[in-house]
Amino acid sequence: MDGKMKGMIMAGMMALSLILGAMAIFSNEWLTEEEENTIDNTGLSNKVLIVDTEDSDMCDMMKPVYEEMMKEATVECDGAELTLAIGISDLCESMKDGDAESDEVDDCEAAAAAGTMGQIGMWGGVVLALVATLMMVLPMAGVDAMDAIPEMGQKVISWGAGGLMLLGMVLWYFMLPDGDSSMSTGLIMAGAAMSIALGSTLIGQFIPADE
Repeated sequence: MDGKMKGMIMAGMMALSLILGAMAIFSNEWLTEEEENTIDNTGLSNKVLIVDTEDSDMCDMMKPVYEEMMKEATVECDGAELTLAIGISDLCESMKDGDAESDEVDDCEAAAAAGTMGQIGMWGGVVLALVATLMMVLPMAGVDAMDAIPEMGQKVISWGAGGLMLLGMVLWYFMLPDGDSSMSTGLIMAGAAMSIALGSTLIGQFIPADE
């Protein structure tokens, strides 16, 4: 491929990585655990519980009970489906104030810490993906604002975009408490963002452009 096409492909891949990475950070579905009539979704900072109450009147009855139990939660009824959303840190505080066992509180705090580390890595990767995208797109538009960045710095930024995302995901995974949850869409998007960012950099480093 010629240099222009190579540059466009790399820029497109890095931009896609940026978008997917940002979507993954805000997703509440990194992990999913399903039980009878209940879906428990966990993101990096929030937990969302979806309960099928089988009756709209039952949902309306249960809503104030959950609101009283977890004052920081947002509880909504959509027909018979009750949705409860709460920050993981707020959930940990509610568990401390309640009668939860110490092991459960410890697991909750471990999940909150894991989410924080995951966010740090993902945000770092997203920011570097943005800078890397600008480094490739602006010269195409005749803007030399990024020329001041030395070549070594450009390489660090390009590799760092996918590398920090990978680091965030690894730290998040190993800091999580044990459980039976399975991976969900947010984690898949994060993995795709990381892979695409690294793929863009690999193309730039190892696939020569035609003269």
